[in-house]
Amino acid sequence: TARLLCRPRRATRTRRPRGRHRRRAVLREVHIDTSGRANDMSPSLRTTASRLVASAATSSRNAPLACLRVPARAFRATGCSRSWGDEEDPSPGPTRWSSTHEDTPTLTPWVRQVISGVELLRNARYNKGMSFSDDEREKMHMQGLLPPAKFNQHTQVKRVMRNVRALQSPIQQHLHLVGLLERNERLFHKTLVDHVEELLPVVYTPTVGQVCKTFSELFTRPRGLYITARDKGMIHRIMKNWPEKRVKLIVVTDGERVMGLGDLGVQGMGVAVSKTMLYTAIGGVDPADILAVCLDVGTNNESLLNDPLYIGTKQRRVTGDAYDELLDEFVEAAKRRFGERCVVQFEDFSNANGKRLLERYATQAAVFNDDIHGVAATTLAGVIASGKKTRLAVHEHTYLIAGAGETGHGIGEILAEYVARDTQTTVAEARRRIWMVDSGGLVTRQRAEVEEDLALHKLPYAHDGMPECGTVLEAVRAVKPTALIGVRRHKHSLRVGALAGPEGDAFEGYREDSAGGVAGVAEMSTRSVEERGEGGDKKGGKSDGRVQSGPPRLFTADVLRAMGENTKNPLIFALSRPEGIAECLAQDAYDATDGRCVFASGCPVEPFVDKTSGKQIAPRPSTSAYVFPGFALGLTLAEANRVRSPMFLAAAEAVADLVTDEDLERGAVYPRVARLREVAAHVAAKVASKCFEMDGVATGSSPGKNKQSHERLVALAKKSMYDPAYRCYM
Repeated sequence: TARLLCRPRRATRTRRPRGRHRRRAVLREVHIDTSGRANDMSPSLRTTASRLVASAATSSRNAPLACLRVPARAFRATGCSRSWGDEEDPSPGPTRWSSTHEDTPTLTPWVRQVISGVELLRNARYNKGMSFSDDEREKMHMQGLLPPAKFNQHTQVKRVMRNVRALQSPIQQHLHLVGLLERNERLFHKTLVDHVEELLPVVYTPTVGQVCKTFSELFTRPRGLYITARDKGMIHRIMKNWPEKRVKLIVVTDGERVMGLGDLGVQGMGVAVSKTMLYTAIGGVDPADILAVCLDVGTNNESLLNDPLYIGTKQRRVTGDAYDELLDEFVEAAKRRFGERCVVQFEDFSNANGKRLLERYATQAAVFNDDIHGVAATTLAGVIASGKKTRLAVHEHTYLIAGAGETGHGIGEILAEYVARDTQTTVAEARRRIWMVDSGGLVTRQRAEVEEDLALHKLPYAHDGMPECGTVLEAVRAVKPTALIGVRRHKHSLRVGALAGPEGDAFEGYREDSAGGVAGVAEMSTRSVEERGEGGDKKGGKSDGRVQSGPPRLFTADVLRAMGENTKNPLIFALSRPEGIAECLAQDAYDATDGRCVFASGCPVEPFVDKTSGKQIAPRPSTSAYVFPGFALGLTLAEANRVRSPMFLAAAEAVADLVTDEDLERGAVYPRVARLREVAAHVAAKVASKCFEMDGVATGSSPGKNKQSHERLVALAKKSMYDPAYRCYM
């Protein structure tokens, strides 16, 4: 394909406009599909075309340009129907573009020009809605296309929030904001930046999970790339269809484990798109530099396979070598298309693939998994920040992690690395302070010697010196931990075993979810009963004949009281979500420990009054949004080509440093959500500084190692953040 920017009837020369209209000159870009015969073009033509296209690509990022397809007859009217190099071709006969030739090649002309009028109003990237000034409306041919009133962006944000608050359902609010994003990109991000504390639960968890359930029915406009298993061998070509060439960050998902909802197939794209929104609103990454990708390798969800409206590939999931080969091609295509410094974030991959893929590509590309790294770094930040209240440093705690999956293992690993660094010991020695409980009970060396199917990642935490413990309560009494951390439970954990309930038995109310997730357990855990008498069921049945029978809390009052006996200020993190399967509630933890605990939850917590102290307690949820936006920004600042674990330790420290005494006094171990953008800047500075310290990781220029380097990096991070304020076009 040859590209040539030219004025009509002039193939090799463009007249440079004068004055302020220089950047807004009308450019015409012609794409000629030579059907594989590009070598027939003259060398001078190819050289000229490549130079002009490179120049246009540089300027088009800051000007309101769009590509418009025009009829071929309009192209021929310019007098360019013959070869633009035929004067250098001495061969006789008709040219390849001659209309008399029997085998005329396909011609695909494009016009790149300054958009105005209706086209400008329909372009989400450059549209300003009612904020266009009189001068802009007149000179950009929009008179009469908008109502006469003019609002500034601040007024527009107020109107958006009034409309959002008028909607009762969070799903409706989410869809309203997505519609705004498709109409006015800058207004959407400005609204999200100014009201992130209120809108974060709407655009991200927990609302986005419910949106993903009905993503096929709600699908309106694609945002990102969809790659199927049938596209093997063509992934690089597909990536070239994406119009942006300077992508710095890719969020990729295969939809196999969507936020505890299980296998949602291509519908997991909703989470990836929501992550891109937060990368811009919180991390300040330019939306043009982010790409959401869905690897549609099928689904094992029967309800989706039988759904006529399902928008994905209706086949069983591809596994084994075919799956790995597809991922290999994807990573290589991303590096080839966008460069070695393009960061790839894995999102919602299954337990079987999440950690395995990280280890597979850690030495090949800049990759990380937010479900593993982001959650672990956020948890570590909470432990560090709680030290002022618990009077215990990170290395002085004894940890018991209820949940030994990949998320629990990620938390254990980052704690061990942090302890090893602080105490100048090995990671193996640091792991001795960390114990884990899985569905079989406390993970010990005795179990590892007997159970042949014990997962390999649990073996480093299979310590000796403890008796067999079949429940969390027994483990708490035996290990005597000072920090108890409950992480996301999977479907097998809710059926039977130490994580299913306080007695280590089966949860009778559990029903299999067709998607294989656990988030719907709280919704499904209701049973119909027959109404007996006018007062309803004697067991507390409601008037509609439904009795709540949700899963029991894993951290019971006995467990919490035992934690209070182990230490003065126990650290209790109940990180499973949604609230229906959370290990315990904040008020239960405070009541059982007489208000002495330090609590964090994976779900939002309504403020309450502590019965012991009479103070209002308002814990903040532990969300990876404290880490991943700033982490990606830091990688782009340093132009890092690899991701290493010390970077996450630095990110956790940056979050913990911003927790104030006032936050701790109110029971929070994380900064205010309204400060997320500031948190992201400090995280980015810490991560970038760590990149510069490590050999062969950062390819950008270092600001130096003096005392001012961190402050300069913070200022640089804030300066480089995407500003959603409107720009003047005249």
